[in-house]
Amino acid sequence: MKVYTARHVARMLGLSVGQVRSYARAGFLEAGRGPHGEYRFSFQDLVLLRTAKGLLAARMPPRKIRSALRKLKCQLPVGRPLTGVRISAEVRRLPALVPVSAWKATSSSSRQATST
Repeated sequence: MKVYTARHVARMLGLSVGQVRSYARAGFLEAGRGPHGEYRFSFQDLVLLRTAKGLLAARMPPRKIRSALRKLKCQLPVGRPLTGVRISAEVRRLPALVPVSAWKATSSSSRQATST
């Protein structure tokens, strides 16, 4: 499995190193640590960070993104990482789309999704 450093991820995605590390510290990523304590990111981590960057580009406030990710993480089944969920913006709201059900991460309620 290929791993990426925070600097490499920041350059690839057009984020600051601080933003990348901040998402890792918040527990949104499954980042590991290298021999000197530096973050090591997987491809799945890059996908989540790219999604976060897309939400920022869609003018979703950073505070709202973090809040929604935090709520979503609490609603997921134990052991299921955020990197295993597809996330998209829907007119200033942030629902997470999964095969069986979808959570509206910006509210405390969940809803059943229809399968397509």
